[in-house]
Amino acid sequence: MNRYQKTFQLLKERNEAAFIPFTVAGDPDLDRSEAILKAYIDGGADILEIGYPFSDPVADGPVNQRAAIRAINAGLKPDTFFSLISKVRNYSEIPFGLLLYANIIEHVGVEIFCRKAADAGIDSLLVADLPPEESDTLAKAMKDTGLGRVFIISELTPPERTSIICKHVDSFIYVVSRLGATGTNSAPSDSIKETITKIKSVSNKPCAVGFGISTPEHVRQITATGAEGVIVGSALVSLIEQSKDNTDLINKMKQTVKAYKDGTRKTQ
Repeated sequence: MNRYQKTFQLLKERNEAAFIPFTVAGDPDLDRSEAILKAYIDGGADILEIGYPFSDPVADGPVNQRAAIRAINAGLKPDTFFSLISKVRNYSEIPFGLLLYANIIEHVGVEIFCRKAADAGIDSLLVADLPPEESDTLAKAMKDTGLGRVFIISELTPPERTSIICKHVDSFIYVVSRLGATGTNSAPSDSIKETITKIKSVSNKPCAVGFGISTPEHVRQITATGAEGVIVGSALVSLIEQSKDNTDLINKMKQTVKAYKDGTRKTQ
């Protein structure tokens, strides 16, 4: 069993959904980025979703865009990124998912990037701007290096398309909770449960819901839909932005993650 399989199986036995916090690697700087990722783990994160900073992240709202710029300005580059991941991997064996854009992989080289990502301790890749039918070269390199594949499905994805995407997934399915870019200003869609039911009719892979989930109550609502995982991104990145000059940043991130994680424990 890989790390994802072990984690989702354990959480099923505990009657919990996975809590998956997101941060942009290198934000607000390399040292504190490492500390934030470790604080997420200490706060109870079951899986980490880590963003590789990109200058034009088209699927991300302004909060994550600003985080990417901070990370780039702080010196985050491929070598420092892989070093950062290796340090956090030495700290924990929970799964690490990487969310990034195809330009980054192409710049480094597909085979080289996948090998370095796997060696550093990354478990899966979600390439936001690369659909399955355009990812054959990447898919081969990922398979050769043991990296799992994650793809996005929304409430508007037709059944035929859902089936095609699910066949390419071997880690978990990222379910978009509402339409649009990432952000903290909208509540999750009321159709999440229906979307998950449609996915479950064609796939047995875990579903993790993200986009627009910003409060512990949102986490409880998503957990109640039957989702196996809940992803919180912009709300945490916004807190990093607001608190980056405070000495209690790391403890604040740990306590915030703990509050979110509490929402993933299902009622009998």
